[in-house]
Amino acid sequence: MRALIVLGGEAPGRALLERCMRQSDLTIAADRGLAAFDKAGLAPDCLIGDMDSVPQNVLERYTGRLEQTRLNPVKDDTDAEAALHLAVSRGADEITFLGALGGRLDHALANVMLLNRAHQLGARAEILSETVRIARVCGAERLCGAKGDTVSLLPLGRAEGVTLTGFYYPLADHTLTSDTSLGVSNVVVCDEARIEAAAGDLILFHYYAGDLQEFDQ
Repeated sequence: MRALIVLGGEAPGRALLERCMRQSDLTIAADRGLAAFDKAGLAPDCLIGDMDSVPQNVLERYTGRLEQTRLNPVKDDTDAEAALHLAVSRGADEITFLGALGGRLDHALANVMLLNRAHQLGARAEILSETVRIARVCGAERLCGAKGDTVSLLPLGRAEGVTLTGFYYPLADHTLTSDTSLGVSNVVVCDEARIEAAAGDLILFHYYAGDLQEFDQ
């Protein structure tokens, strides 16, 4: 089951939002993420958050129109994490985040860390924007039709047995650590590229050379 979660960062364009909604069985707005739906003239299935950042006039328009879970604003975790847990509790095992980037850097980094949290909860998650896809490499990742695209790979601490094929800078059974920039700004040079990691947490940043497209994973 696939879920879409829209957060309150840089809002996705209507085309990307509509595409992700069509592919999803459940759509969730996390607090100010509701404004992205509203701007596009769309509505999610449910709303979750402490409602401290969604514009009041937007919130009022959706009152009674969708399921709402109002959280206590006195909390240490984020509305994004609460939305992730909600999606998993409803049976989602594939999750797409939109609106996860832009704005405050600490929030953006925390959203990237949620990719690992999703993995711990048994779900595969990704962050999408019009220019980049961010995902946790789960053992192996295949990129098809991505020739010319830029790829960065950042380990969370340490990733062992990293092998890259089809890239300008290949690697073979290498260990990447978070105190080096070795994995930053590689380029896909073949019609199919492959990323493998034997152990550890490795985050993929895939920047598109052209328009956002579907990739065979």
